[in-house]
Amino acid sequence: MFFTAGVLDRAWYVDKFIQNWINEISSPGLDIFFRVVTQLGSPAAFILLGLLVFLALWFGGQIRSGMILNGGLIAAWAVMKFLKDLVGRERPAGEQLTTATGMSFPSGHAMLSLVFYGFIAYLLLIRSPSIYGKLVGYILVVMIGLIGLSRIYLNVHYATDVAAGFVLGSVILTIMIKVFRGNNS
Repeated sequence: MFFTAGVLDRAWYVDKFIQNWINEISSPGLDIFFRVVTQLGSPAAFILLGLLVFLALWFGGQIRSGMILNGGLIAAWAVMKFLKDLVGRERPAGEQLTTATGMSFPSGHAMLSLVFYGFIAYLLLIRSPSIYGKLVGYILVVMIGLIGLSRIYLNVHYATDVAAGFVLGSVILTIMIKVFRGNNS
């Protein structure tokens, strides 16, 4: 119990420090930028892009990759939902710059973005013969970080929610890559 209290106490200081830094750099231009960026990690984006990427992979003869991608998304959503219900952490107090519902921990945007865009980036970086394909892969990696940052900036998540989302997403992405490489190494 004392260990848990100490960890939570330190986490609160990390969250507060980062939120204070965000408050110092905030501006109307960044408000708009991060409102747009955060939409790339929304459920609507994953449904639409998940379907489009699945179809592109299917027609490109990569149906297994599409199934791994969508299976990973479903697994990440299930883990995220379970943990949100289990932990029950409220969202940060104060003005939220976008609409967010439900519990705060872990960040679903961070977790699902890492799984979805991370797997696509992986495929592009290992499979694309084109420098442009690889460039898109690197852009997706940067985008994942920006989506996570957007959730803190918009005051709908604590930094530790986003960090937990990234850690959990990394675990699921690692499993997806291992499944992918199982028959493709």
